[in-house]
Amino acid sequence: MSISHLSLVNQKLAYASAIIRLLNEQPTRQLLEHQALVDAAAFHLAMGLHFYLRELAEHYRIKNLSAINSVQDLVAALQQLNSTSSESSELLSLTEANDTWLNQLTGYYAQLSKSPQKPKEKKAFKQENLIELVELTQSDETPLLKLTPELLLSWLDSFRALVIRQRDTSAEY
Repeated sequence: MSISHLSLVNQKLAYASAIIRLLNEQPTRQLLEHQALVDAAAFHLAMGLHFYLRELAEHYRIKNLSAINSVQDLVAALQQLNSTSSESSELLSLTEANDTWLNQLTGYYAQLSKSPQKPKEKKAFKQENLIELVELTQSDETPLLKLTPELLLSWLDSFRALVIRQRDTSAEY
């Protein structure tokens, strides 16, 4: 049996579920271990989305599946075929709307995969005999969303519900 995008989506959701279960079983883990599990769950959810987008692209007979890496890529590929889909429209609105599970998931994953910014160069001529002032409360980077097992489980449940509903809808046609 060949591995399909459908089975990859199901696999990544099962992995995320297993990791969330681990987080719930021992909530008093070491900080490093806890963060590693939280990030792993978010990673598997993001990979589930990645393969779900390709599953949709395959369903709509888009040729270059490897070019589909975001909801926007799927929408653009469908537009090139002069087509649209209710699935991609729903995913796009969930991605763009603030405070939705998909917006939070894609934002968190984008922050995780972002390279650190190069520090700003200091001026060459400092005033001698003065201590340089450094603002400690100001940060150029937006802080990562504080993920809890409950929030991750909410994302997982919402994602599963969306996939099941959209698969059922597309199977009717």
